[in-house]
Amino acid sequence: MNPQSVNFTELLNGEPKPQLDAYEVSVCVLTALTVVLILTLNPICLVVLHRASGIQETTKVFMASLTVSDICTGLFWVLPDLTQHFNRKWVLGSFLCTAWGVTSSSLGGLSMFSLVLMTVDRFVAIVHSLRYPTLMTLKKAKTSVAITWSMTLTFSIIAFGIFLPSVISPSAPRECNFTIHYNIYTSIVGSAIAISLVTIFILYMYILNVARQQARRIAAQNQISVDLGGQNAPQRVSTKSATTVFIITMTVFICWIPSFIFSVISLIPGVQPPPLLKLISNLIFYSNSWLNVVVYYMRNRELRQALHELFDSCFRRRF
Repeated sequence: MNPQSVNFTELLNGEPKPQLDAYEVSVCVLTALTVVLILTLNPICLVVLHRASGIQETTKVFMASLTVSDICTGLFWVLPDLTQHFNRKWVLGSFLCTAWGVTSSSLGGLSMFSLVLMTVDRFVAIVHSLRYPTLMTLKKAKTSVAITWSMTLTFSIIAFGIFLPSVISPSAPRECNFTIHYNIYTSIVGSAIAISLVTIFILYMYILNVARQQARRIAAQNQISVDLGGQNAPQRVSTKSATTVFIITMTVFICWIPSFIFSVISLIPGVQPPPLLKLISNLIFYSNSWLNVVVYYMRNRELRQALHELFDSCFRRRF
């Protein structure tokens, strides 16, 4: 070991602090930028969502649930992980290590479950459009979100705070992870993600099937209306909102794939993936928490209009 690479504090602690190379520093800087984007775009999205008038109130509740989970991801998941990457070890103590394990597992689940709720909402709105106002009331939407958050947090506290807690690794690098119960942790999280994705996919395929049937029926009715000289032709049910939810789901899937592959590789005996691969997979994973806002903005005209009005009002107040 080069004596010049070890300072006096490291000599007292008995273990030198490993240095980040240029690539790792670059990824950490990008991760810090990701935190800024998460904590900037999502609060703006919440304000715009509150001001938007063309979106159903029940749908706003489910969108707000996903947005709040993304904000919490930036605060309670990405920030602690970023400090760990910059220091090359966990420096926040054993209690916060366990708490971080609880929050990371629960927030990942809440993102997926919020997408499931949004898909169910669009399913009811399209498949049972006439009964939607009674089937999906604002109170029911808030209750379903509250139950989802409560059950997810309770399960995470019991499972990953009591029975399968994350711990600080006793050997270098002293990182906070699920080293002892990593296989069980991966199985639980992987199963929850898989079930959620399959549920969303099945509901979306059913929505598309219903939309095609409606399109054929409406086309036939339009032809009859034209033949009879009628002017009032039925309108096709729009599936744009459901497609937006599906695009967000696919964005989640793409962003989560690298981390899933890294987890699978880590389970192989004798295989130790390079730290840079973990940093990159985490960066892609965390980026999903601000990409959701971009998808909202690109796909929803009401949100774009509300955002422009918000910027205009802020500009007028300042100048």
